[in-house]
Amino acid sequence: MPAWFGTEVIRLDGHHGMLQLSNFGAMRSDDPDAFEAALLRRSIGMTMLYSTLETAHTVSYDGATLEDEDIIIIGMVSQGGQRLHTAAGVQSMVVGRMGFMSSLGPSAVEQLGVTDTTGVVVPAAAVAGYRHVLARGADIFPDTPLTRAAGASLARMLFEWAQDPDQGVGALAGTEAALLAMVRGLFRQFPGDGEMDRASELRAEAGRIIERRHRDASFGIEDLAVELHVSRRQLFRLYAGTDESLAARLLRRRLITAREELLSVPPQDLSAVAERSGFSDAAALRAQFSRHVGHSPSAFRLAARSRPARLAEAMLLSDEQQGPSV
Repeated sequence: MPAWFGTEVIRLDGHHGMLQLSNFGAMRSDDPDAFEAALLRRSIGMTMLYSTLETAHTVSYDGATLEDEDIIIIGMVSQGGQRLHTAAGVQSMVVGRMGFMSSLGPSAVEQLGVTDTTGVVVPAAAVAGYRHVLARGADIFPDTPLTRAAGASLARMLFEWAQDPDQGVGALAGTEAALLAMVRGLFRQFPGDGEMDRASELRAEAGRIIERRHRDASFGIEDLAVELHVSRRQLFRLYAGTDESLAARLLRRRLITAREELLSVPPQDLSAVAERSGFSDAAALRAQFSRHVGHSPSAFRLAARSRPARLAEAMLLSDEQQGPSV
């Protein structure tokens, strides 16, 4: 372990450690005395880069922070996973996905098992025009090349500044500006205040419903139309001209969950993986997985477990970057 790493990492444990780690939420754990965390952080002007390795716990945000102190915590999961609880429902943030938590709205975030998250904290005032998005309390950014590149950049910036914190005033100001621009770019993937027309609003709601219900094999386009209170024809019109069809979006979300379930410990049989990821049976999962990922589920699991953990995660990300073709 490099000398700089050992001196920079902050170790926290027990109930007192939970209080020290939380930025503005209330933390709880089934066994507070057993809580452990390792934190690496670096302030860059009005922003703060961070990486945390934490045992299981839940953070609740009540949205009661004073307006001039409101902040946004953005993070990408590289190990473990999180569940985001908001008024819109529950969303799973798995390896390779990036989301945010905001003090402007109530939410709860579960850290599932040992979770490794890297990201940045910025003042909410730095993201003008997206107050309606921040008011959700928490949400997941779209899975796009921009989002994935931003996650990799945040990790690299933290690494560079942690091992060499004295890079000069110019580098500090430039990095701060780059971080703020990156965060604004991430939020531009959501409709801004005054920009959300009916179609955009329905597409955003459809995405949240798919996130919540994709594990149910009986859930399909008809059910989505019913929940949105639109006809099937209207629903398909919403996605006319977009880069991905509605059916492809639902299938891609199920494949992402299937890849996560295939790497769970202890290993599950293929029927259980299919049931937990929204496929009707093992045969349906095997056919779609082989077609869109390029490997059978068993070959994918064997390859992932024969490599170091980080390479397995990188392989997941590479598969998502390719995207399914329907």
